Amino acid sequence: MAALLPVFLATVPLYARRQRRLAADGREIARMTNRDWAPPPSVDVIVTCYNERPELLGRCLGSLREQDYRGRIKVWVVDDGSRNRAELLPVLARTVRLGWRVILSEQNYGKRIAQALALGEGKGKLIVTVDSDTVVAPDGISRIVAPFRHRRVGAVTSSLRALNAEASWLAKEIDTRYGLLCERERAAQGFFGSVLCCAGPFSAFRRTAVQQVLEAYLSRSRTGDDLELTNLVLATGYRSEYQPDAKAWTQVPATVKEFALQQRRWNGSFYRELPRMLRIVARQDPYLRLDLAVRALLPVLLAGGLLATVADALGAPGRLPFDAVALALMALASAGLGPSWRQPSSWRFALRYGLVFLLVLLPVRGWAAVTVLWDRWGTRGSVRSSLEGAEQAAGVALADHVPLRPVEVNGALKFARRFTPAAVEA
Repeated sequence: MAALLPVFLATVPLYARRQRRLAADGREIARMTNRDWAPPPSVDVIVTCYNERPELLGRCLGSLREQDYRGRIKVWVVDDGSRNRAELLPVLARTVRLGWRVILSEQNYGKRIAQALALGEGKGKLIVTVDSDTVVAPDGISRIVAPFRHRRVGAVTSSLRALNAEASWLAKEIDTRYGLLCERERAAQGFFGSVLCCAGPFSAFRRTAVQQVLEAYLSRSRTGDDLELTNLVLATGYRSEYQPDAKAWTQVPATVKEFALQQRRWNGSFYRELPRMLRIVARQDPYLRLDLAVRALLPVLLAGGLLATVADALGAPGRLPFDAVALALMALASAGLGPSWRQPSSWRFALRYGLVFLLVLLPVRGWAAVTVLWDRWGTRGSVRSSLEGAEQAAGVALADHVPLRPVEVNGALKFARRFTPAAVEA
């Protein structure tokens, strides 16, 4: 504990203060971006769907129907072999507009291949990714594409909050956490044009940037699609930015079990991408290196403090008062990473999310780090073999790993790969 405390107190408060200042500057600069283009670029919106709840898919597509974007916009809905497709087809029939396209994959190949299906068919200069459980604000697309006026921008991410914040106490605290993640962490990274994760629920990419990295992106079938695609784009020299006025709301976990499973995926992808992110920030502003170091080491320091306290309780009870003071100082030093104390909900968030962090996130992060290390050394070839197995199961060669075999649904779609509303009704 005596070694951990000075490191924690020397880094975390400094990081919190620097993050707040940079985030404020980053949001101000982003809001100055003019969203009026002449002419506005064409946009392909890709909505990937797998076993989605029909009402959520309907709300998602309904929000896309209401967009105020003045340029050409085409929506691609890719159903990645959903088992509840019979429930989803009536939703598509009601909400899909003329000119949109729906692609039906006969098997579940994963989000990356589902995205590639639409990528191969579309021609828009910009690509907007939207999760099927996400609702986009009416001006969301016109605002998220605004930073692409600058040619060096390859990716942009949005302000994201919880769609179901009232579902449970946990969903409410996750909503607050999403606000901090966007308005602090990503806004500060965006000041330097290096947002390290453009979130899948609502982000945008330059088509040429995605095409450059598509082969590498499709060469793996695993979680962490958003993080890996963003870092592949950054590694080619493009910028990635945060647009605070592009708003969307997405479904978040409402139970501890759902949250633990989500964080297992997210933290696994974080530790897997950590070497690449270190290379990306190596020659950039020192803040980005500090940001990555704190995000990687803060859980380690906290876990170390807790383990040291437990060890002292068992073997050196006389040190417990020192341990208690040290843990209290760590908690106070971490307060700057949370909401402003002037907000009424700040104490509630600190207590509730703090307990979730200690009891759920720390064990999950530890397990994620261990399993990623094991996968790196023990099962590196399994991803490629799984893709080859998917090709064999499809019975056709998958060009660029995209399943091309058409499907038939209830005899009505007659082996059509995509359909318009009229085709659905028929």
